[in-house]
Amino acid sequence: MRIPVRSALMALVLPVVLAAAGRTASRQPGDVTLLVAATTDVHGHLVGWDYYANRPDTARGLARAATIVDSLRRAAPGRVVLVDAGDMLQGTPLTYVAARRDTFPVHPVIAAMNAMHYDAAAVGNHEFNYGLPFLRTAAAEAHFPLLAANAYPATGAPPFAGRTVVERHGVRIALIGATTPGSNAWDRDNLAGKLTIGSIVPAVRAQVDSARGDRADVIVVVVHTGLGEPSSYDTVATRLPSENVAAEIARAVPGVDLIVYGHSHKQMADTVIAGTLLMQPKNWATSVAVAELHLARDGGRWHVAAKRSSLVQAAGHAENPEVRGAVAAADAAARAYVAMRIGTTDVRWSADSGRVEDVPLTDLVLEVERRTARSDLASTAVFDLNAKLDSGAVTVGEMARLYPYENTLSAVRITGAQLRAYLEFSARYFGTYGTAEPPVHDDIPGYNFDIVAGADYTIDLSRPAGSRLTSLTVRGKPVRDDDSFTLALNNYRRSGGGGYAMLKNAPEVYTGTAEIRDLLIAEVERRKHIAPADYFEKNWSIVPAAAIAPAYDATHHWTP
Repeated sequence: MRIPVRSALMALVLPVVLAAAGRTASRQPGDVTLLVAATTDVHGHLVGWDYYANRPDTARGLARAATIVDSLRRAAPGRVVLVDAGDMLQGTPLTYVAARRDTFPVHPVIAAMNAMHYDAAAVGNHEFNYGLPFLRTAAAEAHFPLLAANAYPATGAPPFAGRTVVERHGVRIALIGATTPGSNAWDRDNLAGKLTIGSIVPAVRAQVDSARGDRADVIVVVVHTGLGEPSSYDTVATRLPSENVAAEIARAVPGVDLIVYGHSHKQMADTVIAGTLLMQPKNWATSVAVAELHLARDGGRWHVAAKRSSLVQAAGHAENPEVRGAVAAADAAARAYVAMRIGTTDVRWSADSGRVEDVPLTDLVLEVERRTARSDLASTAVFDLNAKLDSGAVTVGEMARLYPYENTLSAVRITGAQLRAYLEFSARYFGTYGTAEPPVHDDIPGYNFDIVAGADYTIDLSRPAGSRLTSLTVRGKPVRDDDSFTLALNNYRRSGGGGYAMLKNAPEVYTGTAEIRDLLIAEVERRKHIAPADYFEKNWSIVPAAAIAPAYDATHHWTP
């Protein structure tokens, strides 16, 4: 998303932000300027280390974000509020180790956030990945509340507060949190019968009305939702509310001063919709969003007289030693885990071109899935185009990069018509070659382009989306609508995640409990030595050939 020009002209680097804070604080005697600093979609990026590549990462991480926040607090003592918009507890080998392999006195992400003195955090959809008991434990360890006004338990009291109130210089600031309803589908196994995530907008509206009744001076909504992008699931088929509604909150809920949002892994600052300021910091603690709220007295009450926001990039800032110390043990455990050697290979494997041509690294995933579920077909996405196996030792880290999500394996029974619909829906990731459409639609994440093994098919990008399969066979026979197949896939896709509504009523024939990443690691450990020929079976292609190069370039332009 393009940041508005006026945002680019204002304080986009920390020294300027601090100077502005100092100036606006003294506009009128008695006036107050508050700074709201925000992160989102941290996904376990705590320190400057890339566990997959085994090298330093100087561009992101909470330890660098902490240095930015410390500078703000020194420049504006007692006037800084710190919030996070969710998706913090999952995303790196460090968070996997903390959830599945080791025990720490406090979850390392929570330990880092406690050290930074967060005031509140919204619950993100990935907070549910490891189950509700895990999340409740993490929430109990936090020195700040986790907020989700639209989370409704089947029984008992809500597990998360809808809002909290903090006070700065006599100003009462209500922090209201909510989370995306997509978790109902994506983490169905963890939530069904226990917790329902409802519509965001009415839940936020109720909290705003209540907060104003409690004489809050400032209303800040911290919400795990995108700005207004199309939902990644079919809202009709799933009967779920919309996924991305930050702009709708601004238009439909009066009285909100600032919305901090996330989920979409973009960044935006200094945008006003219907009088409400909105901002989104970049994911993985790559940037910190900072809002300046200038308050004046009117009739004995505070009101926001002026507001603006900016983005401060983490790159170029030193890491905060307190945060580094708080997560040192977990960082060491994660580095040791990814460095474990589990097998060997004689050649280099790469996922680099995996979204435009069949590659052995993708087929490795597909074959393990198909064999485990004993299915006719298997599907996967290429999650990380930088995934690779170097010749020599194969490590856990290489397998983890190949499959970074905590998905488990399922299998469903589908018809030939469903298989065709599945592949046509997947192929909409590409634009139509020879038209004004871009080679790849950047509003469709790469992880929603699925590849299927066990079927032979051709995708013709010169044809419009929905009619691109020019051939589709299984075991050498053209697929008929009434044919029946079993399809191995991850639990996210089985639930309709990514908008694959054609799978909604497909009967489940296999349900696994092991994470697919662990299945891949076990495969290498079992074989000890792997070669591309063990897995590679060319079964799909893109035509015309001239469409491949621009599509390849576009896949590398933006990847989630």
